[in-house]
Amino acid sequence: MIEMDRDPAFGEVKEKLKRLNIEAILFDLDDTLIYTSEIFILFMEKYSRVVGEKIGVGAMEMMLALQAINDEEYKTMGVNPKRWEAVVEKLVVKFSHGKKEILENLDILKTIYAVEPRMRTGVRTMLEILKESGIKLGLVTHANVEWTEFKLNRLGLWDYFDQVIIVDENGHKKADDWERGMERMEVEPEKCLVVGDSLGGDVRPGDELGARTIYLPSPWSVYRHGEVPGKTVVISEIFELLAALDRLE
Repeated sequence: MIEMDRDPAFGEVKEKLKRLNIEAILFDLDDTLIYTSEIFILFMEKYSRVVGEKIGVGAMEMMLALQAINDEEYKTMGVNPKRWEAVVEKLVVKFSHGKKEILENLDILKTIYAVEPRMRTGVRTMLEILKESGIKLGLVTHANVEWTEFKLNRLGLWDYFDQVIIVDENGHKKADDWERGMERMEVEPEKCLVVGDSLGGDVRPGDELGARTIYLPSPWSVYRHGEVPGKTVVISEIFELLAALDRLE
């Protein structure tokens, strides 16, 4: 724990939150507080190289096909890890050869869920400052339950949050999920700040509910579709969040 009484940022943040009348902050997890896209990309690229070499398809061609099919399956299967089984089945159809090699290397993609992700720069200090300021902190994450528990356990993040909402992996994150987080923390939307990397799953739902919103654009194009709400503050790194409080209305 950092020494809060000696850190001028603590008093400044506490005053900013008081001025904004913010009583709670709800965060997304993946690619907001921790890096998970890089793990997906690492093993998707590995799969593409290994399988592409075995069936005579260029790694880039295989990767592009893998990404496109994965994006499509996401629309119907959400973030369920079983999605990859449907993805490789469709790869078989697309390339019409190499069925054995395409299917038997599925475990490369499943390795995604066994790797400890990196925490984004400044996250722990930011959470400690916010926690010590007396603000309520919550997490609304859209992922497999076991994988979410793995990430929070390995990174030691559980204790920072008053509430953790894990959205059904087979669906998509919506305003109802953020509202559930607010209700569990007993805070009105107008007194809540929503922070996330998905326009459709985090930022617009939070804005529609009446919460203030901060947007950290996702590495995934599927999460960047649509317009950024007018009052949303955009940041490029999560460690900018405390300074970004000055830009909230």
